[in-house]
Amino acid sequence: MIVLNTADYTAEVYVDAVLLVNFIMDFFILWATGKLVGLRYRLFRLVSGAVLGALYSLVVFFPENTLLASFIAKVICSMAMVLISYAPLTKATFIRTMGYLYVVSFAMGGAVIAAIYLTDRTPGSIQVWNGAAVLTGTFNYMWLTIGLGVAILLGYSGIMYLRKNWIQQSLISEVVVCLMGHRTSLLALLDTGNQLVEPVSNLPVVVVEARSMQQQLPENIWNAVTGGDDIKIPELASQLDPRWSARLRMIPFNSVGRSHGLMLGLRPDYIEIRNKKGTTRINGAVIGLVNRVLSKEGKYEALLHPQLVQDSY
Repeated sequence: MIVLNTADYTAEVYVDAVLLVNFIMDFFILWATGKLVGLRYRLFRLVSGAVLGALYSLVVFFPENTLLASFIAKVICSMAMVLISYAPLTKATFIRTMGYLYVVSFAMGGAVIAAIYLTDRTPGSIQVWNGAAVLTGTFNYMWLTIGLGVAILLGYSGIMYLRKNWIQQSLISEVVVCLMGHRTSLLALLDTGNQLVEPVSNLPVVVVEARSMQQQLPENIWNAVTGGDDIKIPELASQLDPRWSARLRMIPFNSVGRSHGLMLGLRPDYIEIRNKKGTTRINGAVIGLVNRVLSKEGKYEALLHPQLVQDSY
């Protein structure tokens, strides 16, 4: 036990408790960080990183204003913990890992402090000594358990959320539809479940929200798509300029709650698919217009047929 004295208060700090609590917290912080970044870990290396963090916590016993308690020293220590636990890392991965390390640390520390103030009925306070928080009162290990619960929750649920969004983002491309000389840029999701083809030409179909192309569509086509009634191609074609009527297609489809449906399609001049690999121009495709929102979050406005992107990913 070591006694910390200031002009205002005296605090008794147990070295073994400081080491144990900080080791456990640092271990789970490093573990949750690795989960969020998607890093593989070895138990021995995580333990080693947590041991370093626990040993650094003993800075509380050093004289005040020591260099070891400075902001730079704390950053260097956290960087060393990450490298011990997960090196080698690329520069980008290292920066991302450091960011998540602090996010998890703040979340876990905040959970512990909230638990203290919500559940502690005994007089006590949190003081700062040499850059470290010191609880003047009895430490309840339930508070530590709550903090660990937050780290575990972040490690498991957080990685599922991030992976879902990362996978979805990696499957989203910019698609430019050129129709009658007018170009419309859309965000499109590669949908492996989209197996729609135009029955006559057997061309793959890109399903597109009609509203995203409203400015390029003749009023008759827009009304046909949004009218809600069965579309009659001969009647619609008779109302259109021949250049548009020649592009009309009817695409049979089945969906949940609806079988033997018909979707109005148009043959564009061409489409372009743009992603990290570059730009691919495709002449053989049909766009199918739907009067609904494809992504509630607004992340994309079209669904790509996998046949169109087999060489683009």
